[in-house]
Amino acid sequence: MRLEDITVTLRPRQPWEAADLGCAVVRRDFGGILALWACTVVPLWVLVAVLLRATPGWIPWIVIWLKPLYDRVPLFFLSRAAFGVRPTFLETWKQWPRLWLSNCLPALFWRRLSFIRSFALPSQMLEGLRGGAVKRRIRTLAMDGGGSGSWMTFAFANLELAAWCGLVWGTYSLLPESAQPDWAGFFRSFDFETSIPNGFLWHVVVCQMIVVTLVEPFYVGAGFALYLNCRTRIEGWDVELVFRRLAARLTSAAAALAAALLIMSGAASPVQAAERDPAKVVRELLNEPEFEIYKAPSREWVWDEPKEKEKKPDDGSRKGSDTGTDLFTLFGLLLRWVLVGGLAAWLGVYLWKNRHLFISRGVSRAPVRAPKVLMGMNITPESLPDDIVSAARAAWAAGDLKEALSLLYRGSLSWLVNRRRVPIADSDTEEDCLTQVLQAGEKAEADYFRQLTGAWVQAAYALMPVSNDEMGALCDRWPFVEKGGAA
Repeated sequence: MRLEDITVTLRPRQPWEAADLGCAVVRRDFGGILALWACTVVPLWVLVAVLLRATPGWIPWIVIWLKPLYDRVPLFFLSRAAFGVRPTFLETWKQWPRLWLSNCLPALFWRRLSFIRSFALPSQMLEGLRGGAVKRRIRTLAMDGGGSGSWMTFAFANLELAAWCGLVWGTYSLLPESAQPDWAGFFRSFDFETSIPNGFLWHVVVCQMIVVTLVEPFYVGAGFALYLNCRTRIEGWDVELVFRRLAARLTSAAAALAAALLIMSGAASPVQAAERDPAKVVRELLNEPEFEIYKAPSREWVWDEPKEKEKKPDDGSRKGSDTGTDLFTLFGLLLRWVLVGGLAAWLGVYLWKNRHLFISRGVSRAPVRAPKVLMGMNITPESLPDDIVSAARAAWAAGDLKEALSLLYRGSLSWLVNRRRVPIADSDTEEDCLTQVLQAGEKAEADYFRQLTGAWVQAAYALMPVSNDEMGALCDRWPFVEKGGAA
């Protein structure tokens, strides 16, 4: 297969975009793939059904386990069709025995549970690798597309399971009454043999075969497209293809130019060529700076080998004693590390459960620059009266309700900022100030300031007057008492 003959556009794609491309390729040739499936897979299913006709409950498991064999003929057809060579039905059918027998045991045993089965199958089948080379190749490709291959397997497995359950229960009503299970008896006694008739099991088997026939070719095509996308990203197939097509277009022009140069050189060229030694020309070229080999020094860690001690002749009892001592030393070392690990784990759990003991609830002792103006209000002690509560009561009695609340609110902020060192910034709002006071940890001050803030916001912004009882309570509960009530 030549890269120039590929029929799909090679470019780095997202994983699910590449999977969609594979499904589109399968849709293009779905008729031919179904014909090959009917001539290769269906006879195997008929053989399995005949051999296990007495125990049809085992047939779905056999059908699922043999999936790696089904995928090979569709992959052979898709790989040829992707490179412009559409194999005929007879040519593909002739390759069927060879495709199924090649690497059959690894595919059905230790590689059967691989989550990147369709992504790794092209490396095993198309590249002609064997043994450890296949494992190394798959590991290299999986570094770029292995995760996408696993998610694609998960997606197609769920799609197949959903389609299978939908088909079984969608056609359940078409079954005769003798083939319908006794679900009540089954859930009461869990007797599978007497509650589930063989007719229902054969119905499940047929539905599963139909779903696998419709879904599995698309799974193979999506895995093949992921494989092509991975090689395009790693090996730069798209760039290589551009250069190959460019070289093909320039071949004729280059040949004509070479012939013209040979004709123009005449007889002098053979003479000059004879005078030059090819080996000398090669050495001169290799001495050019472009061909200089740069070697990067590297360091490798090498363990110091212990010096061999002089061996003393020992008898058998000495060897037995040394063995017992070594085992005792190993046990002691293991016990010591177990105790250290347990102690470290206990200490970590203890610290985590008691982390609240190490968190300071008080106000930070770092120096805080006290603001002088908050929300347009002057809160310096000089701007406030000596007895704030008395001044607030006097303003309230004179009918200046907003001024009374303003005195209490400004006095509270002044005391909290200058005396309690609550970290309130000059850009904070009423809500920010309340948050800082609550975090300070003094419950009495916090409760009072919460009530005072609500009353102040109600009177200042909502223009709703505060009741006499509430104002009296705010004055009576004033907690910032120092030197006769001064702030």
